[in-house]
Amino acid sequence: MDLYQVRYFLTIAETGTFSRAAERLYLSQPSLSTGIKKLEQELGVALFERGGRRTVLTPAGRSFMNKAEVIMEQYQSAVHELKRFNDDTTLRVGVLSTMRVSILSDLVSRFQQHYPHVSIELHDGNLKELRDSLERGDVDVALTILSLRGLTEQNFQAESQSSALLFEQPLLLAVPESHPFAQRSSVRLAELDGQPMIDRIHCDFFPQECQILDAAKVNPKVIYRANHEEWVISLLQAGLGICVMPYWKDIPGVVYLPIAEVSFQRTIGMQWRQHQHSELVEQFCHFAKSYDW
Repeated sequence: MDLYQVRYFLTIAETGTFSRAAERLYLSQPSLSTGIKKLEQELGVALFERGGRRTVLTPAGRSFMNKAEVIMEQYQSAVHELKRFNDDTTLRVGVLSTMRVSILSDLVSRFQQHYPHVSIELHDGNLKELRDSLERGDVDVALTILSLRGLTEQNFQAESQSSALLFEQPLLLAVPESHPFAQRSSVRLAELDGQPMIDRIHCDFFPQECQILDAAKVNPKVIYRANHEEWVISLLQAGLGICVMPYWKDIPGVVYLPIAEVSFQRTIGMQWRQHQHSELVEQFCHFAKSYDW
């Protein structure tokens, strides 16, 4: 059974005659009749009663009518669904939950000024969640950690993914500007003992940070465990605690300083599937690389 035969059948049933159906379909009547005859032969039944002024459906034709309508509806639905793959201008971007929302929103806003037809979906998560989302195809590109340098150096650039570096960030001690440490050029690890601490539990340095504090027998007083960077920054600005976190420029009310015995750094970049060929991803990556991080 061919789709054109189903269309012929439905048009005849709607118009009531072969001649009107042929006109609507821009066919000769013999071609239309041949198509219906092939359909009846394949189905093994007569679909129309012929001979009167108006073509009437047989009982078998009435039964087939419902199925033919479903076939056409499903076909049209499939065409509409697949057409979206050509017309789709949505870019799904995975972002670290330990990146600043204000910077991401500015990046997206500026990108859409250059590409107003593109819609951006942001999906936040930790390093593992972003890597898995990229592998599953849930996101098209991820702003994520490419490597960490601390107690050991870790590289997170999978063989199945391509990547591009954006910027590097040292992890420093962030304190409110009202804190006594704010007047210092650095602090020692032992001085963190008993200090009110904000833990960034989604930070990929968090396990190493805990290991270093335990080894030095330093016990800060944890006042909050935060999932997102904006919570950490707000708590710092309110003077409620201190935090080991990436350096972000131009944060009012927050002072960064190094911890003498500790050296952390992370490399932030973009990752996408290696065999993915998307002009939209290329445009976004090119724009992100030129952004003033």
